[in-house]
Amino acid sequence: MIQSISVSAEVTLALHNLNSEGVEGNLQQTRIVHVIDPSGERHAVNAVSGDMFKHIYVQHLTAALAADGQPLSKGAALGSADRITVDADFKSAIKGRGAAEVQSEMIARCAVTDIAGTLFTEGITVPRKSCAEFAWVVGIPDKVRTDQYFHVKYQPDRRKTGTQAPRGEGTIAGSQTVFHRPASSGVYAWICHLELSRIGRNDVTREFVIPEDSLRSRRRAAVQSLLATLLRPAGAQRNTQSPHVLECSGVLTASRSHLPAPMMSPLGKGFRAEIVSIAETLNRMSGAIETYLFDNLASACFSLEKIASEI
Repeated sequence: MIQSISVSAEVTLALHNLNSEGVEGNLQQTRIVHVIDPSGERHAVNAVSGDMFKHIYVQHLTAALAADGQPLSKGAALGSADRITVDADFKSAIKGRGAAEVQSEMIARCAVTDIAGTLFTEGITVPRKSCAEFAWVVGIPDKVRTDQYFHVKYQPDRRKTGTQAPRGEGTIAGSQTVFHRPASSGVYAWICHLELSRIGRNDVTREFVIPEDSLRSRRRAAVQSLLATLLRPAGAQRNTQSPHVLECSGVLTASRSHLPAPMMSPLGKGFRAEIVSIAETLNRMSGAIETYLFDNLASACFSLEKIASEI
């Protein structure tokens, strides 16, 4: 049985604004991070936070689990980041219980909480660590660019009856707001890891608390949602700046043992060859690592679908 999978990929996104830092006046600021390349040089590059891609993943995950008839808490069904911890029924059911029992209730009552995690802090602190881990999606130095573009908020009725509309800074005829919004294009380093072995398992007792058919359903949904996240990055500003996904190449690894599925950041050159070499080394120890190289999005989807169908 597959215990974990990792994806290390270079993803080319064009004209997106998935993650901004805020607004100053009429200027929206893009998110910039500093990275150090293998030679020790520092670079300022556009990036999308792991929080945003985790949010995108959970949106797809919630839909997949609901379609498969898995239980969802009211919070998770509404898209709340607090998931089951906002449900009054859950709070009533766990009164006076210990950490192990509380986590078992979390897992059994809400499939999204089981996979995506949460933290309960009322009376007793019980964490449910996420089974899905996402890193920053970072622009590769010298392969990403961000520009600011001029926009005007459309106002169909600009005329004022009887009086001349006042003029003001940042406006056209005092009513049409002008603003500047960034758009980024480039090749991004994308890595993530799924701990399939932890789905449905209580971290305190180390025992599975859901039936086998639910376990298979949740694991399959976890993998399918990763595929959907690659196909449609459903982040911010999608109403007018939905990203163009142009290319996707990298390595998918799957582990059938306690050893983690290996991954390396595409920020480093030769990451694909290094992952393959690491997998060969681990296979001499356990013989349980599978490696799938892909050169486009279609082959990445094929590899993820193969794993999902096996589950």
